[in-house]
Amino acid sequence: MAKNKETSTRGTGKGQKLLSGTRDQLIRDLQRVHKVFPTAQPDRDFYRVHGKYSDAAVKVHFSRFKDFAAAAVPEMTPDEAFKLAVRSLDRAFDLIQKWHEDAAYGEGWVKHQIDAVDARVHELDELFYMWRLVKTIDEEEQGEPIPTVLPDPEFLEEKQ
Repeated sequence: MAKNKETSTRGTGKGQKLLSGTRDQLIRDLQRVHKVFPTAQPDRDFYRVHGKYSDAAVKVHFSRFKDFAAAAVPEMTPDEAFKLAVRSLDRAFDLIQKWHEDAAYGEGWVKHQIDAVDARVHELDELFYMWRLVKTIDEEEQGEPIPTVLPDPEFLEEKQ
């Protein structure tokens, strides 16, 4: 008795990969994978393990996996980006607080882990500083006309 495609152990991974699909189906599947693994950076190997479609199906619609991944990134509003950033910072604060609790019992992070966290916090601080600087410059320039540099009339006469 033949097994259906979904339960077949032939092919790659846990089961047979789908060999064709529409562009939208492929994008929705990569978005599903990203929703299941939100912290993962999708690459070809990761999608081979967790995606429903074969490499051949992806190649029909996208010449490079990088293009496939870019097409699957949902547009994010500034409000959604803010909420995501705050949620990520809350998770980071929870981890740091847990480290302090574990340190009281002698099981805290080792020095290289603490240094890695410090480096990321410093990087976040620099990014936030740059964002504020760019935002300030944008606000100052808003409403001001963009200066246009025209050549000197004497220079133009000499060229003719």
